[in-house]
Amino acid sequence: MADDLIATLQRMTDGLFAGALGVRFLEAGPERVVAELDVRDELCTTPGILHGGAIMAFADTLGGHATGINLPQGAGTTTVESKTNFFAPARTGTTIRGECIALHRGKRTMVWQTRVTSPEGRLIAIITQTQIVLEPQRTEEQQLAALFAGKPIEEQHALLARLERSGAALYRAFAEQEGDASARAELLAAAEREEENARLLEGPA
Repeated sequence: MADDLIATLQRMTDGLFAGALGVRFLEAGPERVVAELDVRDELCTTPGILHGGAIMAFADTLGGHATGINLPQGAGTTTVESKTNFFAPARTGTTIRGECIALHRGKRTMVWQTRVTSPEGRLIAIITQTQIVLEPQRTEEQQLAALFAGKPIEEQHALLARLERSGAALYRAFAEQEGDASARAELLAAAEREEENARLLEGPA
């Protein structure tokens, strides 16, 4: 299971910035993600020294994927805050390691801290980032259903009745623009059905 998750995370970097950066995932779970990165010349800010932005991007990748592991189906995430403290340089030819652990895993936000270390275990940087949880995009049917969720049955009837009357008004507006007499009659009949449904929901006057 863990190997499958690592393989999935790795595939998600294909063709994207994290893949170009060279992030390789080693461990992955709901509370901890570990990866490594080779320090290459093209990632350096001065000869032999890894660019600080590369370190931050490395950590951001881990935090983003760690959040993704914890998201409900269909939800998304993005970084809303990140703070980095640098302690030592990462040198060309070495492989740095990032260990990302959960500080907070909530329904709306998650906070992760990534420790980036050298092959000798020397602390290079600590990055703390906050990820916001983006709710799944709902279908039109789900959005309509949400209008009724949690309401007493009487309020649901009243709301649906208003929607039925709105539908009747739309049918009549369509009928006014319809040149074909038969189609116009069908639209007006549909409007009356909507009105009848509204009256049924509203109950006796």
